[in-house]
Amino acid sequence: MSEFVKKTMMGYKEVPGGHSDPECTHVILTEAEYAKLLRQLSDAEQKARITKSEADKEIREANREADRKAQEAALKANQAIEEWRAALEAERAESAHQRHLNANLLRIAKERANADRGLKPKKERPGYVVVHSEEKEYSFRDGRKRLYKVKLWETIIQSPYSVEFAESVVRKQIEDEMFPEGKEWLIAKIGITGKYNGSYEKMREAMEQNPEDSFYSGNVVIARQQRLKRNFRSKYWEVAIVHTKPLGDVPEDLMPEVKKPVQGT
Repeated sequence: MSEFVKKTMMGYKEVPGGHSDPECTHVILTEAEYAKLLRQLSDAEQKARITKSEADKEIREANREADRKAQEAALKANQAIEEWRAALEAERAESAHQRHLNANLLRIAKERANADRGLKPKKERPGYVVVHSEEKEYSFRDGRKRLYKVKLWETIIQSPYSVEFAESVVRKQIEDEMFPEGKEWLIAKIGITGKYNGSYEKMREAMEQNPEDSFYSGNVVIARQQRLKRNFRSKYWEVAIVHTKPLGDVPEDLMPEVKKPVQGT
């Protein structure tokens, strides 16, 4: 049985209070107790090593599984990206093909329309002709709802597009060709200098607030007044533009065919 002792000049002396005695400095074990304690320590160390080894193994397996899943997810993501890229490239190629076809169809339609209307040379004429331009009186209301009248100009321009074309197609095509972004406008040839994307009332307010702006001193189209006309007599779509000043000189390539008089009449 173990003894609880204190060290003295003469050796070790048992203390009466056992392991709780404040004078206890040492514990004397029997050989069997000492061996048992060593076994317990060895077992504890072994258990700790096993626990650590198992924990390390689980961590390694978890990391390998995480890496595998990450690689698998990355592979799937890359495959999806490649599929999307291939689909996008195919779509771009198809869109380019369709644009080319549409451009060819529009070119052919324009050349046929020019030939049908006697506009020569048919391959060079833009296909648009000024058929009518007149001064008209329009009524508007100011900010106080007071009615006032102003004289503006309305010009009818015939497009090269047959009335058989759908309205949505013609509207976009005419807009793109008459007012192309970043390019010289077709109707700049007849003196149109700008387009106000709103009503005449709003433009008038803006003009009063910016009297020095040269934009308003030009021949400006009022977008709100612009409209399409499906002329079944001529068989072509027309667009009416309302602008602030009379047209300038109309060049020959925007003039309609001049019919020659029949001989003998």
